Order: sequence, then structure tokens, then C-alpha cells
Amino acid sequence: MAVTIAELKELMLQIGMDKGLVAEIDPDSPLATQGVDSVDCPAFAVALEGKYNLTISDSDSLRLKTLNDFIAFVERAA
Repeated sequence: MAVTIAELKELMLQIGMDKGLVAEIDPDSPLATQGVDSVDCPAFAVALEGKYNLTISDSDSLRLKTLNDFIAFVERAA
């Protein structure tokens, strides 16, 4: 399953993340260093699980730091 940066950013907007923040996210940089906080990150993970019908374990969540990490995870899980 191909997943795009645009799809993930749209999902971020759907959960209420700031439009300006989402627009500026670099897919190769850790989300935590770009202003994505401890509330947004778990909400994004839950939304991702629902959209792509998968489960992100606690150990997986520790490895998912960038949007590209999330893309690779979804594509492996599909």
C-alpha cells in the first residue's frame, strides 16, 4: 500500500493539528523537534491506526520518529 506525505499531513489536520505547523513538517526530521507535542503524536498514531486498519505497538511507537518512518511502517504492515 502506497502512503504519501500529503495523506499523513491531511490526517494530522483532521485531528486538529495546527495548519502552519503541519505545512512546515520535514518528513525526514523527527516530529518532536518540529513542534509536534506529546498530545498530537499519540493522537496522530491512533488516527493512523484507524485509517490504515493496523496496530502500532508501544515498541513500534518508540521507533516512529519521522513521517517517513510512519510511511515505511504502514507500507510494511499492509
